[in-house]
Amino acid sequence: MPDTPRPNVTTPQPNTGGTPVSGAGLQLDPVATAPGGAVTASGTGCDPHAAVQISIGGTTVGNTTARADGGFDARLATGDTAIGHHQVTAACGRTLAAPLDIVLVSRVGGATTTATVLLFFLLIGGWFYGHRLVSHIPARRSR
Repeated sequence: MPDTPRPNVTTPQPNTGGTPVSGAGLQLDPVATAPGGAVTASGTGCDPHAAVQISIGGTTVGNTTARADGGFDARLATGDTAIGHHQVTAACGRTLAAPLDIVLVSRVGGATTTATVLLFFLLIGGWFYGHRLVSHIPARRSR
């Protein structure tokens, strides 16, 4: 059996800035929201007591300081963020990243739908009942 070449395996090195590391220590809650919706970012793996700058597409949306254990929590200001899929990054001695979707949400209330259907059936029922009454009235004869 011929000796097959082995793939080149390298040990991952910590990211010290620049290129984001997707999903490595940054979590968003929720991961999808309406424009201006409240989003909380939680992260781990920062340098202790480091300043944390959180950005969406290069626009700063939050700042905080990492705790002694390298973790942090921050609320993000998503008010001016456009609808679509975005990359959220947290720079804190290394760069952490996570995806965020800003979605357009529309909802038709259940009460509005129910009232519309009820009104429709009432109008149809009234028309049908009125038509039945009119059809049973004897025609007047002219004298």
